[in-house]
Amino acid sequence: MSGPGNAAATGFRYPYVIGWTGEAERHRLMWVPRPLGGVRLCYVDSRPGDHELGVLRLRQNGRRAGRPDFTTVNTRRQWRCMTRSWCQVCGGSAVDAETGRIWWLLSSDQGEGGDGYTNAPPTCRACIPEAIRQCSHLRRHAAVFTVAECAPFGVRGDVFLPGLPPMVPLAVNRVVRLDDAELPHCLARELLMRVVDVREETAIDH
Repeated sequence: MSGPGNAAATGFRYPYVIGWTGEAERHRLMWVPRPLGGVRLCYVDSRPGDHELGVLRLRQNGRRAGRPDFTTVNTRRQWRCMTRSWCQVCGGSAVDAETGRIWWLLSSDQGEGGDGYTNAPPTCRACIPEAIRQCSHLRRHAAVFTVAECAPFGVRGDVFLPGLPPMVPLAVNRVVRLDDAELPHCLARELLMRVVDVREETAIDH
């Protein structure tokens, strides 16, 4: 991965998926009628691609300007990694060329092992050692898996109350399933994926 802020001199790479302070944008929200009744959240200046899987996505630019913010992800880049099985560190494929399984690095203290869902995108085999070295939490709690397949489960985002001006959300950072009635009222920050046939892998040199 190449891009602004990658420190070639030190060998440190800023992960593809993280957000940057210069990517934040402010856009006004509004309610619009849905064809089958009710309303859904939209931007006042609606654009193609704002909605995906029935939910409004947080709008950011992708310039990776300003400072890297390790507490956030860029919504579009996180979404791409999830739906295309891209590595969250380098942005390349996380699919094993020999087995067709997807490499995934999770935190063992978060109960994400086994068939379930996660907001963490895949991590390719080549980037797993680097990701563990550069994250103090993962150095203590890293768990390496491969999964047979994955599918969208829901989103994590802010939920607004229909009928009121969408200025202050009713709930922040809420997990909303794709079949939840609140989905049209949500501004999504992260896509959540359900992972299937999860196998712990031990043959990785951390």
